Amino acid sequence: MNERIDPVEEAVASYLEFVEMGGKAPDFSGLDPSTRSQVEEMIGMLELTEGMTLRTARPEEAQGPGTSFDQHRTARQLMETAPSDLERELLSRLDAVLPPAAPVDSDLASVGFVLKDLPVLAGWTVGTLGGRVRVWLIDVGTAAELEKDVGHLESLDRVFRAFPETAAICLACRDLTCLLLEPQDCAPVIEVPAGGVMPRRYRRPIQPVAEALSAFIRELIPAWEALPRFEAGTTQAMDVAALAQQAASDSINLQKSQGARARYPKKEVLGSLDAAEIRAIADLAIGLYEGRRDPAEIDAELRKLAKRP
Repeated sequence: MNERIDPVEEAVASYLEFVEMGGKAPDFSGLDPSTRSQVEEMIGMLELTEGMTLRTARPEEAQGPGTSFDQHRTARQLMETAPSDLERELLSRLDAVLPPAAPVDSDLASVGFVLKDLPVLAGWTVGTLGGRVRVWLIDVGTAAELEKDVGHLESLDRVFRAFPETAAICLACRDLTCLLLEPQDCAPVIEVPAGGVMPRRYRRPIQPVAEALSAFIRELIPAWEALPRFEAGTTQAMDVAALAQQAASDSINLQKSQGARARYPKKEVLGSLDAAEIRAIADLAIGLYEGRRDPAEIDAELRKLAKRP
C-alpha cells in the first residue's frame, strides 16, 4: 500500500525544483485555500533563512500565474509600484549600481520594529553572497543629523539579533545620504589588541546610498581571478623518484654546509652525511607518496637513520 503524499511537501518540493533546475514555475492555484496558505508560509520561511534570496537567476522564467512568490523582483520592477517619488528615486539609484538580476524585495521587517527616533518610511532587502543588506528609508533629513545620536543603535542591535542573516543595515535619509551599519557597530565589542570594550559607534562615513551599498557589496563578494587556459597535450609527467632524490640531496647538502661552520662533535656528524642518507630519505618520501609509509612512522625512521654508525 502506497503512503499518501503530503500535498504541502509535494508543492514545496516542486517549487524548490523550479528554483534550482529552472523550467516552468509550478501553479498552485488548484490547491485548497488552507493548503496553499501553508505552502506560501513555508516558502516564505525558507527564503528568510538564506543569505541570498531564491529566484536569483531566471527573471524570464519566474513569471508564473497564481502565486505571490513566483515573480522575480528587481529594483527596476519595484520602481513601478513605489508609492512616492522619494522611494522611486532611491530604487532608481539602486538599480543603477546593482547587477541586472540582483534580487530586491520589500522588507517586512522594517515595519515590525519600533525604532526610537527612526521612523521607517519603507524598506527593501538586497540579496548577496555574503548575506542580506537591509535598505531602510527613514524620515530624517540628512545622515549628518542621524550621526549626532548613537542612542538608536541599541534598537538596531535587536534587528541584527532577530535576523542573523542580515549583513548590514543601510539607513537612507531623505536627501539619499546614508549610514551603513554592521552588527559590530550596534553592540559593544572588545577591541583587539588592547582588550578594552568599545561602545556602539559609526565606523563608516556618510555616503550617498548607492555608493555605500555598491562598495559594501564588493566587500562581501570576493573577486575571483580568471582560471588559466588548459591546453590539450601540454601535461608533463611527474617523476616522483627524481623529485624525491633531488629534495633529499638538497636537504643533505644544506646540512653539510652548516656542518662546515659548526663546532665538534656537530661538525663531524654533519660532515659524515653522504649518498646513503640521501637514498634513505628519498625512499621515505617515495613511500609516503605511494601510501606504503604511515606519516606517523617517519619521525621514528629519521631517528633510526640519525643513529646509523
